[in-house]
Amino acid sequence: MRDLTNAGMTYFKRQLLYGISHLRGCLSHQRPGFVRKRSTYLTSLDSPQAVDRTLSTDYDSAKPFSDIPGPTGLPFIGTLMQYTGPFRKYDIDNYQAVLESRWKEFGPVLRETIGNRTAVRLFDPDHVQAVYQHEGVWPNIVPILESSRKYRESKDMSPGLGNINGQEWNTMRKAIQTVMMRPHNVAQFLPFVNEVADDVIDEICIRKDNEGNIAHFNYLAGRWNLETAGMICFEKRLGALKEGFDSHSQRMIQANLDIFEFSTKLMFVLPWDFITYRKLSKKHFAAEDYFYSDGRNLINTTVSHIKNLVDNGELVEGKFVFLSYLLSSSNLNNKDLIITALTVFADGLNATVPALLLALHCLAKNPQAQQKAFEEVHQHVPEDGYITQDVLNKMPYIKACFKESFRLYPLNLDIKRIVDKNIAVGGFQIPAGTVIEICSFVHQMSPQYFDDPTEFRPERWLRGSSHFRNHHPFIVIPFSHGPRMCIGRRIAEQDMYVMMAKLLKRFKITTPTDELGLKFQIIQTLDRPITFTFEERT
Repeated sequence: MRDLTNAGMTYFKRQLLYGISHLRGCLSHQRPGFVRKRSTYLTSLDSPQAVDRTLSTDYDSAKPFSDIPGPTGLPFIGTLMQYTGPFRKYDIDNYQAVLESRWKEFGPVLRETIGNRTAVRLFDPDHVQAVYQHEGVWPNIVPILESSRKYRESKDMSPGLGNINGQEWNTMRKAIQTVMMRPHNVAQFLPFVNEVADDVIDEICIRKDNEGNIAHFNYLAGRWNLETAGMICFEKRLGALKEGFDSHSQRMIQANLDIFEFSTKLMFVLPWDFITYRKLSKKHFAAEDYFYSDGRNLINTTVSHIKNLVDNGELVEGKFVFLSYLLSSSNLNNKDLIITALTVFADGLNATVPALLLALHCLAKNPQAQQKAFEEVHQHVPEDGYITQDVLNKMPYIKACFKESFRLYPLNLDIKRIVDKNIAVGGFQIPAGTVIEICSFVHQMSPQYFDDPTEFRPERWLRGSSHFRNHHPFIVIPFSHGPRMCIGRRIAEQDMYVMMAKLLKRFKITTPTDELGLKFQIIQTLDRPITFTFEERT
């Protein structure tokens, strides 16, 4: 964030007031705001490297695209009826098993058409590495949530960073990556993260029963993330931790979960089933309306407060860091600013929360690993419990615990790319414009790549440990890789590490929940409630 104490304050104030005035008009729908030309996804390959369409020698000698093996489908709908309808073969909730089955049947490279979507799936990590290393500086993707993209288009909203490509994506990414990707800037949020995490500890002490149990800890974890996101984005306590089961905050959390559930179901609706499509679309739009109407209100309130501070000369450095940074950026239009703030506010509910729960479950089921993690926390976290960036840098075992839980419980099954030039992969031609789905997760439990793959062993990721191996870098990639890596990665990791460290410092954690399953909803989430038992450490 710019230095607000010197001459930069004049420029910052001018930029901030300009952003506020235009943002208010956009929020109240009184101005048309910036009109963005409609993005194209599968046909627009406008990155710098896309100009070169010449065929390589490998491409010329490779087998044609039509020879790529894959399941046989029907005209116009492909294999869609295997996933939906009365004759379906697969359960979409268990999409992980579907992909593993396809891999075992057809091998490391396969082609499948589901509805109007044709994609090539890559399972071999060497193939995945080759794609990533040759994707260039502006990789193209398909919309992460196609139904949400349609919703945003219908509401005259920005499609968001995950739904655009080319120069449009590059401009937006550059405008927000400073505040979200640089460790020093992300560390500015640590006071908020510590504060909310401490309150979660207090809530656990209040809510646990006589045996130390908290049933359906999923709910408290969701509220932790919502409260933390509220502080990072708006520097406002939402009160989510104190509210009851049927609270407003819980309904916001549920609306966000519904968005992903209905988006997943809409991907597999038969083209002639108009009734189901309309019903799901209506539910999806209602969930989006509920969540984003509240988000807009939060932005309105915060922007008004920032304006008052600026007008009175009271906005000091270090206050409203996130939203002030977005407001002062000349490369973000009003709609982009709104959707960026709302996306950061919402995304952790679908990724950070299950990641924390799964890592907790792994430690609760592996007391030796939990003891090692506790010893690391006990050594480096001070008595007052405040966790700084320096403290986080001294806790590699905590970080290894999360990476190992990502290996055992993959959350991101099919990272998508659109190749921008003709390439040859696995001996097959893949023409420019083809959608590739990266599915190297199938090897995360393979003895070919991991010793004792069914065991939870964080040490395998720690250099200097006898269990350390130079594992293939493109098997466990929960945040993707390269320029289109998840832009919220550092914020998510910081939130998770702080919360985990504080939990381990205060409690010994066990669970009566034997096994966890995952349910596919664009990304994977827990398929059941989880109970944890919290025993105070002496």
